[in-house]
Amino acid sequence: MSHTEEKVLAEIRRLTRRDLRLWVREGWVRPAIGEAGPLYDDLDVARIRLLCDLRKEMALPSTAVPVVLTLIDRLHQTRRDLYSLVEAVDDQSDCVRHAVVARLRARFDEDAPAGGD
Repeated sequence: MSHTEEKVLAEIRRLTRRDLRLWVREGWVRPAIGEAGPLYDDLDVARIRLLCDLRKEMALPSTAVPVVLTLIDRLHQTRRDLYSLVEAVDDQSDCVRHAVVARLRARFDEDAPAGGD
């Protein structure tokens, strides 16, 4: 679903036009550009809400925002990659799936701290 700038501002009351446009200029939000101006999808709106939390509620300095956004983006990409891996393993034969699970368990046991702590 696409949202105009006006709709985003109406939906997110704590958001100012100035902040929204600044965040777009900084590249923290990347709306599509339509004939009538920027169009924000649902992911853009979720990111804007996150930015409101980071900047307005948590008072995160603007210099730290790119670092936090990069870490969050990497975490989401890792999650998508892991989901794809799970699907690929799930498509394999029982023998292969059991071998993968056994190897993962062995790896986790190697990494576990001594004494179960």
